[in-house]
Amino acid sequence: MSESPQRNANDEYARQFMPPERRGQPAAGDAATGLPGPPPPAAAPVAPASDGVAAAQPVKTALPEPIPAPLPETEPAYALSPAAWADPDEADFAPPYMEANDLFKIYKPADLEVVALRGVDLAIARGELVGIVGASGSGKTTLLNILAGLERPSAGRIRVGERDLLDISDQDLVAYRRREVGFVWQATGRNLVPYLNVRDNIELPQAIAGTARKLRRQRADALLDALQMSDKGRRYPSELSGGEQQRVAIAVALANNPPLLLADEPTGELDTNMAEDVFRMLQRINRQFGITVIIVTHYAGIAHWVDRVVRIRDGRIGSESYLMSSYRGDEGQEAEYLVVDRAGRLQLPREYVEQLSLDGLASAGIAEDGAGITLRPATAPHRSRERAPGYGGEADN
Repeated sequence: MSESPQRNANDEYARQFMPPERRGQPAAGDAATGLPGPPPPAAAPVAPASDGVAAAQPVKTALPEPIPAPLPETEPAYALSPAAWADPDEADFAPPYMEANDLFKIYKPADLEVVALRGVDLAIARGELVGIVGASGSGKTTLLNILAGLERPSAGRIRVGERDLLDISDQDLVAYRRREVGFVWQATGRNLVPYLNVRDNIELPQAIAGTARKLRRQRADALLDALQMSDKGRRYPSELSGGEQQRVAIAVALANNPPLLLADEPTGELDTNMAEDVFRMLQRINRQFGITVIIVTHYAGIAHWVDRVVRIRDGRIGSESYLMSSYRGDEGQEAEYLVVDRAGRLQLPREYVEQLSLDGLASAGIAEDGAGITLRPATAPHRSRERAPGYGGEADN
């Protein structure tokens, strides 16, 4: 005895619009499923034949438009949906999600000018997890603030998604900060409202964005569950540990489901164990939901948690490093590569400059095999005092 086929929601929905006499009868061609099929199309009226016409032509009639399916009463409870990953071969040709070209940022306190960014060139793919490191005052936080829409660049080009952050109106900038980017500050006091509990802190950005009350509650529950904080919803920030506060701060940043998450020193006030816990959470969010995550940090082991590490020196991108896996199964070794920008500029590591005594002029050339570039310290040659006739020397007799 064969099993009876299961009926899906579309079949039940279509049954409501069938004539009563057809609701219990299978349609022709549906004997295998046993489900009622669509009614046969009505015969089109035929125009009467006239002299000189071999066969009568059917008269075109307008068919009734299909009845649209009812819309769901509510939106999905959890707006964070997994990203649709593209083919890896096609991803290499896809435009970057974030791209900065010759980016400058100049501050003018009083009569002075401070150049924080000096021609930054950087591209980040959609769904990438990137760490940005550098000494204090190198410009990494300034770059993060520009990406967050908190500051405007002075010159150059900066694009995030489809938005040009150099030429953007104030109204569009507010919409960008509200919907398309989430920010986690180093100080937890800037992330959370102290007199609101955890759940209310997560619902606050959604309320500002105009999300319905029921959806706010559902999304807050989903975020707390994803960050393993379901039992802390009614607690206040002062009742949480430092690591728990940063988890809630991440949930607040993700409340409106932004495609970009920025974190400025998220582990600066945490010990090693709590710092690794926060990095683990950010890594899991990036892998599970495809959110682009950029982290500014001084944490020494950041290469173990991100796809690549970008190093900024004196307002420029100096190098990038990657964690190279090892066949022995250990943690691997971090490999650093110098970055040559579009103008041909490059920054040497400080230890190279000190070891080679590069201060001033240097001579550069291509290796004999053509596979590398040589760089050697050099001094300015003494210019001859002799002058050719007619060029400052003695005149011809």
